Amino acid sequence: MSLKKSDIEAAKPQDKPYRLADRDGLYLDVRAKSKSWRYRYRFAGKENICTLGRYPEMGRDEAREALIAVRKLLAQGKDPSKEKKLERIRAGHQNAQTFRAIFDEWVASRTWAESTKRNRLAQIEFHVLPYLGPLPVREITSMHVLDVLRRAGKPAQSTKKAGRGARVRDVGSPNVARRLRHYIASVFNVAIATGRADNNPAGSLREVLTPAVKAAHKTPLKPKQIGEFLRALDGYRGDPKTVLAFRLLWWSMLRPGEVVAAHWDEFDLEAATWTIPRARMKHKNPHLPPHIVPLPHQAVEKLQAWKDFTGGIGHLFPHRDKPGTPMIASTLGKVHARMKGLDFAYSPHATRTTASTHLNQLGYRYDAIEKQLDHEDRDAIRRAYNRADYLDERRQMMQQWADMLDEWKSGGKVIPVGVRKSSTAT
Repeated sequence: MSLKKSDIEAAKPQDKPYRLADRDGLYLDVRAKSKSWRYRYRFAGKENICTLGRYPEMGRDEAREALIAVRKLLAQGKDPSKEKKLERIRAGHQNAQTFRAIFDEWVASRTWAESTKRNRLAQIEFHVLPYLGPLPVREITSMHVLDVLRRAGKPAQSTKKAGRGARVRDVGSPNVARRLRHYIASVFNVAIATGRADNNPAGSLREVLTPAVKAAHKTPLKPKQIGEFLRALDGYRGDPKTVLAFRLLWWSMLRPGEVVAAHWDEFDLEAATWTIPRARMKHKNPHLPPHIVPLPHQAVEKLQAWKDFTGGIGHLFPHRDKPGTPMIASTLGKVHARMKGLDFAYSPHATRTTASTHLNQLGYRYDAIEKQLDHEDRDAIRRAYNRADYLDERRQMMQQWADMLDEWKSGGKVIPVGVRKSSTAT
């Protein structure tokens, strides 16, 4: 006797699981939430059950064909259940050999900041994974990688249509290609360490790529350029919160990402200090104290006015489309391109380089400047024991810096001749 298709479709769950016999030992196991084709057999003197598949994904005729394959394995002295498990292991092992699988393992081992992770993954998913992702790592050659990197090294743009309007971003450059080579090489290092690859096809490509373009932020602005930029910022007709974020960047010497994520809870305007939790800084070492930024009176006045205007709750510079989140740091980088009359290269990060250069010329101590920048001491022993914050010296330093910015903006000539106390220091 064998099951009819109508019998299979009519089988309904009961209080307990039950079986409907088909033929040759095949039966349909009916349970509360599933119907499965199974076969009971004996192997090495022990009874076992092999599940062939679920109904309706596997029909009656398909189940009978699967049974034939199972009985052939038994005839060869092989246990069908163990063979099925081995097949799953082999399939999983095969999938884990792909570049994408090993890439996922590599990403899981990284401790990037969320913004860093988002930016790096966006580049890799755009340039690398569509081409290398499905390939087994042992089949990827240097020519495969070089083709990906040469494509990534060409200037290109991508249009993002999500959100408010289309947004065009640059996605290709020699710098991007060199960065991607490093990421690909790191993925292959994981593959080699886990026995899934014997060589690193990205390791030998460093010398054949187009040399990286020197980043603009490594060049400090001259006083005249600083004045021109600040005057252009005064005349900028964009979002006022972007303008204030840029001003705070100059008054604090912090990183752009640290400035745009500022929260009102971090500010004590009466004490003229900005205390940033260590988790928000680049160096997130929980054993380090929060980073304290002394604020010049120019910053306090502008921030107080902004607080009165906005209510002083949440982020100082909220995202335009995502309430409860801060604006994106890259927004600051677009301001310079929109300003008129500026004929010099500049990136927001150049603010830190510029301030450090001029404050060193003024004669301020290296330790105070580096503390303001929140740089880690290069000497590991000194870094472990020196917890001085140089706050009084930094307060004077940042006030003098803000006064110099005002003078440069007004067109005055300020020649750094040494540390001097500011008459407006707070």
